[in-house]
Amino acid sequence: MRKLLFILVMMAAAAVARAEHNTIDIDLNLIKVGVTTHPGRYYDLVSRFVTGDTTLTSQEMATVYYGYAFSTDYDPTDHYDELTKAYDKADYDATWRLAKQALEYNPVSLDLTIKALVAATNVDNEEARKMIPILQNRYDMVYGLILESGAGITKDSPFIVICEDDISRIVRNVIGAESLLGSAEINGLQAVKITLPDDDRQHILYFDNSLQRKYERDNSK
Repeated sequence: MRKLLFILVMMAAAAVARAEHNTIDIDLNLIKVGVTTHPGRYYDLVSRFVTGDTTLTSQEMATVYYGYAFSTDYDPTDHYDELTKAYDKADYDATWRLAKQALEYNPVSLDLTIKALVAATNVDNEEARKMIPILQNRYDMVYGLILESGAGITKDSPFIVICEDDISRIVRNVIGAESLLGSAEINGLQAVKITLPDDDRQHILYFDNSLQRKYERDNSK
């Protein structure tokens, strides 16, 4: 458990170090057209991401991450219950096996990447140990992109995500919130009220999770 806490604290510390950042323009329609008309190019970028290729530009990472929402594998409502149970029980052998399988279908998930990274650090498995720096790079690239997608502190410049689970991981592991005070939908955005360590003030972060809401609408029939 102490090793787990250390890993998560180090992740949050790395994110805080990147708190001052520039935002980039995210054109979801352009990304959708690129993914659907040139899937080969998209999967070439995904293949580079899977290897932990840190030479991917911000726009290429935007294509990798947001483009996943326009792929046939996208299902933001899948929470991988068996994996979550193994992780919660600290059964890291099962967690590693299940997370590795899940990441083959959803390589851009922050939640799956964190669980795989924690498991890899806690199992006696050579393959898992070799994956630690790759998973760390993938984690850094995804959360870095999300932070670049907006300022996050105003409704005019929300962080753009592709699933609810990524909101949770950004708040808990990247921003390092001490407590979650509430969450509400405001003008189509998810507003999350938090407190930060050693700070009595309350802060609100705004997230655009419209891609998941569209998926749920389209698949509720």
